[in-house]
Amino acid sequence: MKKIGLLASLLVFSSATFAQSAYDALSINQMDPILGTARYSAMAGAFGALGGNASVSKDNPAGLGVYKKCDLTFTPSLYVDNDADVGFSLDNFALIVNFRNTGKEHGYVTSSLGITYNRLRNYSRYTAVANKRNSSWSITDVMGDDATSDVIYDNAVEFGLLSGTESEFGKDADYVDKNVRFKESGHAGQWDISYGLNISNRVYVGATMGLANFLYRQKAFYNETAAGDEMYLNNYLRSDGIGVNFKLGGIVRATDFLRVGFAIHTPTFYNVDETYAIEMDYNKQHPDRNVISEGFYNYDMNSPFKMQASLGFVIAKRALIGVEYGLENYSKMKLVDTEFDMKMDGECEIISEKFDPSHQLKFGAEVKVIDEFALRAGFAFLSSPIDAFSNKEANYGYFFRPMSLPHETYYITAGAGYEGEHFYCDLAYVFRNQKSSFYQILPLLDGAWSLNQRNHNVMLSLGWRF
Repeated sequence: MKKIGLLASLLVFSSATFAQSAYDALSINQMDPILGTARYSAMAGAFGALGGNASVSKDNPAGLGVYKKCDLTFTPSLYVDNDADVGFSLDNFALIVNFRNTGKEHGYVTSSLGITYNRLRNYSRYTAVANKRNSSWSITDVMGDDATSDVIYDNAVEFGLLSGTESEFGKDADYVDKNVRFKESGHAGQWDISYGLNISNRVYVGATMGLANFLYRQKAFYNETAAGDEMYLNNYLRSDGIGVNFKLGGIVRATDFLRVGFAIHTPTFYNVDETYAIEMDYNKQHPDRNVISEGFYNYDMNSPFKMQASLGFVIAKRALIGVEYGLENYSKMKLVDTEFDMKMDGECEIISEKFDPSHQLKFGAEVKVIDEFALRAGFAFLSSPIDAFSNKEANYGYFFRPMSLPHETYYITAGAGYEGEHFYCDLAYVFRNQKSSFYQILPLLDGAWSLNQRNHNVMLSLGWRF
């Protein structure tokens, strides 16, 4: 195999012994903005100016001020990931306590207190790729480019993969067979305690304190075979986080036809526990001793600041239309090492230089076919929060781990609902398609796979208003 010479200053081993990554933080913090009750999801979450739905607390808490009755609802969901794996989750639970209408026309009219849970993301995703390009090189060629003592280099020498800086893997082979399997799993959710106030049936204001949590797991398996030789390098990552955030919002009922909404969300201030492990072996020499590095980190992470503006249209009490724009500035995320109480400068530099604001558009509509039965549909779009790797980044510490960079995402939604005097039942379907760039192991050499990863959700809400 041809020896591959890279820049002499490669810092290729930093990612092997340091678990936290700006790109992992991006994967963790990119939420699905339309998960919630079935009615909310069927209208693509475009409820910011309409209110009156239990999931609106995660967007614009002023929407609780629209309530005129108490509400108890829960929403189980079935989801199918891009590899056809099926999972079940609780997408929403809510208790809205409405303080009865005073009967006044001006000033305080009524208010509502909400305790709600909303699923924010199912991380389940699977990617398998093989032999992107450069089929004559081995990862061991790059391991030997810098003979600095490090966990991967030291073990590669010990296993016989390297002799000094020279690769011993598949010597004189013309072709190296490579494959990657990359599995993400876990979920993110949030409990909201919200209060919404109705002033003169024209102005609605609200506030929320959110208690967020996530569990994110990642498994990455990399294998090579050549001329009878076989080696692998596997990475495992698990992140658990708990955090708090706050939201303020308002809705103005400009006319009986038009409502205007606005909300701001602070970052979620997370504390994160993270564990990682790296496995490597060559020709099955160490089947029982293949863990070459493992560790634990604790750090703080701030998610992006967010703002939302929305319009709601009420048409003759027979139809609703919601339009919503949101902005999340991923370049303002922050990672802080709690052991040293210091920013992670390298990761924060990548975040500020390479991450972009993400723009979010939601459109949803509902039409009452008869008084008790409604049909719904919606569409949502999220712009890409990041570009592809530059050569500088590819050479700076992102080797020896597969990496998936999220790009634009769109959602197509539909649903139907029945509403009686007290009981209601809603059904929704959500199709999600996300484009991504997937780098199988060495970004500069491999290049990117351009992928479309599709997911499906079906959710059912059962509720009582009293």
